[in-house]
Amino acid sequence: MKQLFSVLLVATLFLSTSSFSNKPDKSKLPEKSKIEVVFNRQLDFNDVVKIKLDLSQKGIVINYKLLAFDENGKLKSIDFYVDCKDGFSGGASESDLSNQSRFGFYRDYSKDANSPFGTGGL
Repeated sequence: MKQLFSVLLVATLFLSTSSFSNKPDKSKLPEKSKIEVVFNRQLDFNDVVKIKLDLSQKGIVINYKLLAFDENGKLKSIDFYVDCKDGFSGGASESDLSNQSRFGFYRDYSKDANSPFGTGGL
C-alpha cells in the first residue's frame, strides 16, 4: 500500500510540475468551438494523463495539484489549475467526485458566448 501511494505521489508531482505547453494554433480551432473537460469517478490515471496531453495540443495547459484514486484505480478527488493561454485561467478542487455529476472546466471560443470560461461544477 505504501509503495502504491509513493508511485501515485511521484506521478502526481511529475504531472503537476511538467509542462506540456504548446502555443495555441488558432487555425485549428473552428470559429465557434467549445472545449469541455469533465472529471468523474470513471476516469483512471491514464485518462487524466491523456486529457493533459490532448489539451496541450490545443494550447491549453492543465496542472494537477492533487489526484487521488480509489482502490480500483478510479479518480476520487482532484485539484487542478488550467490556463488557456489567452487570458482565461482558473482552478477548482473537489474532494469527493461521487458528489458531483459534472465537475471540470470549459472554454467557449465563440464570439457570442454568454460565459467564455468556467471551472468547478458545470
